Amino acid sequence: MFNLSPGMQGFLGGAAAVGIPLFFNLVKEIVFDRRKSKTERTYISVQLVFLLDKFVSECAEASWDRGFDETFQEPESPEYLKTQVAPPTFDMSTVKGEHKYLEPTLIYRLQSIDIDLLKIKNKLREMTDNPNFGPMFMGDYILLRRELYMDLGLNVAQLSENVRDELRIDADHGWKPKEILLKSKADITRIKSRAAFNKMVRKAERKMRSTQQTF
Repeated sequence: MFNLSPGMQGFLGGAAAVGIPLFFNLVKEIVFDRRKSKTERTYISVQLVFLLDKFVSECAEASWDRGFDETFQEPESPEYLKTQVAPPTFDMSTVKGEHKYLEPTLIYRLQSIDIDLLKIKNKLREMTDNPNFGPMFMGDYILLRRELYMDLGLNVAQLSENVRDELRIDADHGWKPKEILLKSKADITRIKSRAAFNKMVRKAERKMRSTQQTF
């Protein structure tokens, strides 16, 4: 046997007897871990779809919060406006399974949702902490709040669609909170466009009055 000494042949034979079973066990563990990883990832992702859609729905509600109970007439002055819908919350602890099997990029995007919520909170606080802020600016505050949650909701809706595509899930379980967000976006755009137009009109009127006074 390749001119090996009896001692070396015995050593190699013993090594093969021990090594070959270890090698097959290692391969078996790798295959098992891959199967478990895929199963676990699918299990967690299905839960994520529902969690993300629930969060998007909460963002949609906040994005339509116009600052008053819509069963009553809209207040004539912005100082009577007050938030009606609580801020959305995102709780990954409700998702069961080993999160380590998720893709790192997905984990990053999921963790970023809490950061985005904190950013919104800080932006709104910056506005109200401004010394010039007063009840007459509540309309601007409400509109900013609507827009911030609308943007976040649309971003998370896209994330939910990405997870759904990866799982090859076509069904949306008859619930499309993204459509509510898109309608809110259109409403916010109309409000901002109307405000910009009115501002231009007032500026033009002031300029005309100023011109008339010079003659």
